[in-house]
Amino acid sequence: MRALVIAMILSGATSPALAQTMITSTINGVRTGWNSDSFAIMTIEPVVNPANCSIPDGYISEKSLPGYNTYYAAALTAMTAPSPTIVVTIHNSQCLSGRPVIIGVNLMR
Repeated sequence: MRALVIAMILSGATSPALAQTMITSTINGVRTGWNSDSFAIMTIEPVVNPANCSIPDGYISEKSLPGYNTYYAAALTAMTAPSPTIVVTIHNSQCLSGRPVIIGVNLMR
């Protein structure tokens, strides 16, 4: 019984990590609009689409989502940086406007 409880705790502790995918990419554009406070990161590499979103042409965030301002600032910074390499973390099961949802942006040097 004790082993079962420990196994359940450990599986629960790792489940958030299973809800995300991290992609190292070269940013080549930031798109805004769609009549909403949103933006998408476009990359040179093909868009990774674990949630099977219907329009996988970039990674998106919207003002109502946590982290939006931070992700947007990081995306704009990456566009002006000498090294446009970023790591975009996306949600494995969520789409927004048909696109994979951003849940993190790391700038690389």
